[in-house]
Amino acid sequence: MDRCRPEIGESMKESLSDRGSVERLLLLVGAIRSGLIDALAEGGTQSADEIARKAGADARATGIVLDALVAEGVVERVAGPPVRYRLSPLGRAHLVDDGPDLERSGLLHEVNKYRGWLELPDIIRTGRPLARDPVRRDLRTMVSAMGERDTAVLDEIVQRCLAYAGPVHTMLDVGGAVGHVARHFSRCGVRATVLDREEVLPVAREFLGAEGADIALVAGDYTESLPAGPFDLVYFGNVYHIYGPATNARVTRETLRILAPGGTVAIQDHVRGRSPRAALFAVNMLQATEEGGVWTEADYREWLAEAGFERVEVSDLESTGAQLILGRRPRQ
Repeated sequence: MDRCRPEIGESMKESLSDRGSVERLLLLVGAIRSGLIDALAEGGTQSADEIARKAGADARATGIVLDALVAEGVVERVAGPPVRYRLSPLGRAHLVDDGPDLERSGLLHEVNKYRGWLELPDIIRTGRPLARDPVRRDLRTMVSAMGERDTAVLDEIVQRCLAYAGPVHTMLDVGGAVGHVARHFSRCGVRATVLDREEVLPVAREFLGAEGADIALVAGDYTESLPAGPFDLVYFGNVYHIYGPATNARVTRETLRILAPGGTVAIQDHVRGRSPRAALFAVNMLQATEEGGVWTEADYREWLAEAGFERVEVSDLESTGAQLILGRRPRQ
């Protein structure tokens, strides 16, 4: 066969990365940060010039980006003249309206993380993340993204914890961000407490709204101290990967002391050797933290056993690639 004239239907070379997905993410985030999505969200159909004026953007650039958003299905083009645009139901559900499909903060957080990944060559040479300014950390976006987690994941976590622990009257959500997990426990009749840094709590209050009246919000750094308790359940969701083995072992020991006899510790995270995302997630912690990483099942079992926990179970969550580690404080 003449290699200069490939046959129709001949497959293209496979790529190691999905470049289209990266470009789509950057397109969406660019449209959000430039104000185009908010201008579109004001309702009705609008010309590219009208949208550009509302967003304070260049008209030519706005037209090009709007057509790309049309191609991605998040904006609809209405025939003119002049041609007009509006958010599609898909775009509104994922980028504007509160609901189970909203992922606006999650997209912004992904791009914030990629800034650190672009510094990976220097991080590999030094073994340490580069200093980040507060604007680049964008705490509000990060914790808000956690509140956009799939409700199926939250449902499974709560159901598995309650099935293991038995009756739970009180729980502590350590590093609970906007209280998305605590809210699910609260809806099951559990008196929930969220512990997180002081600057996170206003975002949590805003997220929880009226439901926050039944959830206690406590400011603090869990690596320094934990609330006195006692609690029937202490939950750590995606926080053990932030610190190294020494800190995790110490916090595990302190957790035993704030649990009621027979109480349960629950740790949700990516376990090395079990989670398909663990290896890449470890690189994410390399660029974002001083000593964080992903830890093996043996690591978790060792920390829990040394602290005095019994009946340790490690299971794979069906709704996500992460794991749930459960342990019980002895009743005596």
